[in-house]
Amino acid sequence: MKQQTSATTETIIKGRNIIDFTGKTMWVGIDMHEKDLQVAKVLDGICLGNHRMPANGKALIEHLRTRYRGAAFKCVYESCAWGFTLQRELTAAGIECIVVHAGDVSSSDKERKRKTDRNLASGDLTAIHVPDKDLQKERNLIRFRKKLVGDLNRSKNRLKSLLKYQGINIPERLGKKNNWSLNFMNWIEDEAKKDILLQDTLLLMLEEIKLLRQLLLKTEKALRKLRQDKYDEQSKLLMSAPGVGRTTAMLFLLEIGDIKRFGPFDKLNDFVGFCPDTDSSGDTEHDTGITSRRHKQLRSALIEAAWTAIRIDPA
Repeated sequence: MKQQTSATTETIIKGRNIIDFTGKTMWVGIDMHEKDLQVAKVLDGICLGNHRMPANGKALIEHLRTRYRGAAFKCVYESCAWGFTLQRELTAAGIECIVVHAGDVSSSDKERKRKTDRNLASGDLTAIHVPDKDLQKERNLIRFRKKLVGDLNRSKNRLKSLLKYQGINIPERLGKKNNWSLNFMNWIEDEAKKDILLQDTLLLMLEEIKLLRQLLLKTEKALRKLRQDKYDEQSKLLMSAPGVGRTTAMLFLLEIGDIKRFGPFDKLNDFVGFCPDTDSSGDTEHDTGITSRRHKQLRSALIEAAWTAIRIDPA
């Protein structure tokens, strides 16, 4: 794609040598896509280039160092589905790069189109924490567990909805909301055998539930092993608090990482999302209650732990 430029002195000018940028600081805004990167380079408030290139960290490093020789680079991109791989590649190459929360980036039409990243140059953007590779990989296990629990609940609800739709009433002795005992599943199999047209659907849906339960059990075992091998002492300390069980303890440890990185308690509280928020427009300002900026899974788990703690110790 043809490169766009708003600078009067392009990096490479036909018939001349490459400009030396030694001592200059260049701000680089990166918009990540699956197959390419949108890269904007800004120097002293002037956009030297805003173009697309292949989504390859090595290609980006070569591009910056070749075209803007001697410059110091400060790169930024929004947190996204592609994680922190690019940030780690740039940092390993000696190029400063931060990842920011998407909600902290200016979203005006002009900013979106030009990608000049004025906020970065003015120091308005704050980097989010980049976990080490091992913690990031271990964190996937607790997050996979959450997805499994969600899939399992949806599968159960779908099967119960089908029974209701077909006019099949669940016996009172088995009709408790969360009752998925062996007796209940055997009853579903018996009901399926009574109707040849409904049999395949019910049995397949029941099989899905059984498979998800087996996967959840294996995931729980893997989490238990990880806790015993690496987080045993820390998890026991957390579980000494009323309402905190093994799963909540592992969720806290894997999502928080090194708790010392937060410093004051308010920063940890802000990360979890237990702080109030305000919404202002001109001279009008009103309290919106608890903030919508939060770690959704962690805040939910700690609230559930708090309800349990209340039953044990109302004070």
